[in-house]
Amino acid sequence: MVAPTMQSKKRLQAITLFLVLIIMASFIALSLSTNLKRSSEVNGEIIDLEREIANLERDNLEFRELIEYFNSNAYIEERARVDLGLKKDGEKVVVITNAAATGTAIAHVGTESLGALTNPQKWWHYFFN
Repeated sequence: MVAPTMQSKKRLQAITLFLVLIIMASFIALSLSTNLKRSSEVNGEIIDLEREIANLERDNLEFRELIEYFNSNAYIEERARVDLGLKKDGEKVVVITNAAATGTAIAHVGTESLGALTNPQKWWHYFFN
């Protein structure tokens, strides 16, 4: 049998070293690609969370403005006028009833007494009586 020569040993060492370097480079590339992918996912989550923070801050500001308005005298006066029918001293209150309901009531009640009138006269009584 022929003993391996020095040149074949060096060649075998070079091939082994080359394969080890290829394997190490593959692991490094795999690790790097995994880290880059995770980094881009984290950056996307950060952007989404920053948008959500901006939306929540805007909503918070709107709620603060609403709270200030609800605690103001203007809102309390408005609610007293609308809900309770109150008025300030010196103000006059005008009450407008539902025109459709009163109109049908007038037309219905007055039908018997207005039967002999012409159509324009009935309209006159409808609007002005």
